Amino acid sequence: MKHTILMITMLAAVAAGAQITVTNATFPAVGDTLRTAIDEMPTGIVALTPPGGNQQWDFSSLLAGFTREQIIRPAAEGNAAASFPEAEYFIEIANGGQNYYNATGQRIELVGFSGEDPLGQGFQVVTRFAPPIIERRATLEFLAINQSSAALLFPFSPDDVPGDIFDQLPISPDSLRVRVAISRLDAVDGWGSLTIPGGTYDVLREKTNGIPRSPPRRQIPLYRLAGYYQYRPSVPPVPGLGVDTLVRYYYFNDEEKEPIAIATVNNEQNAVTSVEFKANNTTTPVHNAGNPRPGIYAYPNPAMVNVRFDFVNLPEGNYNLQFYDLLGKEVLHRRYAIHGNQTEKMDVSSLRPGVYLCSVTNNKGKIVATRRIAVVRP
Repeated sequence: MKHTILMITMLAAVAAGAQITVTNATFPAVGDTLRTAIDEMPTGIVALTPPGGNQQWDFSSLLAGFTREQIIRPAAEGNAAASFPEAEYFIEIANGGQNYYNATGQRIELVGFSGEDPLGQGFQVVTRFAPPIIERRATLEFLAINQSSAALLFPFSPDDVPGDIFDQLPISPDSLRVRVAISRLDAVDGWGSLTIPGGTYDVLREKTNGIPRSPPRRQIPLYRLAGYYQYRPSVPPVPGLGVDTLVRYYYFNDEEKEPIAIATVNNEQNAVTSVEFKANNTTTPVHNAGNPRPGIYAYPNPAMVNVRFDFVNLPEGNYNLQFYDLLGKEVLHRRYAIHGNQTEKMDVSSLRPGVYLCSVTNNKGKIVATRRIAVVRP
């Protein structure tokens, strides 16, 4: 009898620590809606554990100011569908852009996109990756290693590049081509359990090295064509261009279509700078990445020590953030230079417990948003 109990206990322990296999059943499909939340200032997150199995990652301290929804739509409904006939679906991205994907039984490929140029200068392009970027693979197992490369190339006018960056050249370029090169190494280096707000999941951890930052940068040769003469100058540093990549850790479950978490680390690879994670029963406002409206989100609320403010898609400029008590007296005042999406943290530990009115105004004094913030003490 003792041997039977011992055998059952050992089998249970093995089952509890078993590594999973992620199949193409987790691939997003047309009609799916992926819901994730983002913490741009994570604290207490330890993602950089050594490779290995049966690990436990605790991301329960993550906070989200808003939830992002990505709807998987048929490629034929996209505004650039004719340029990507092989695509199965598209997802809206920031500034009205669209990413086009092709899905097979073994992988999901990003074949191209339409939207703002990779330099972030505001002009619109439709371009494809050659070869496509492989974003998901199946079957995914512990110790799997995959290497891939991709690139995109498109022409644009020198007039689209601001400033005087070409003044050091012996000639004035009359045509330019941008090449964004991507070289990735994906390694499934860990497995175990991951806890995020609202749940604990069995996961595989895939380390991805070589993702271009957004907007993608460098490996951009410049050309001037004059008859049969082609000049490849050694250009001075160009703002926004450069070899600049991210290292991310993806945590995949064998049932959920969203990655359970995506942890982005700093250049030194010794700290987590942001985490996007599966939104579980969240009540935060929904932010549509494809049609971003200006917004300001404050969390946690109630707060004890710090309040984080997510400034989403605001026009570039200086903004005042002011706290008022219920008598209308200003008790805190901060000034921020904001452009697009930005997260700032305000220390409210000096305030007495109570309810405060928080006002955000632009440099013209116009009120952009007003929020009620409750400050509590343990």
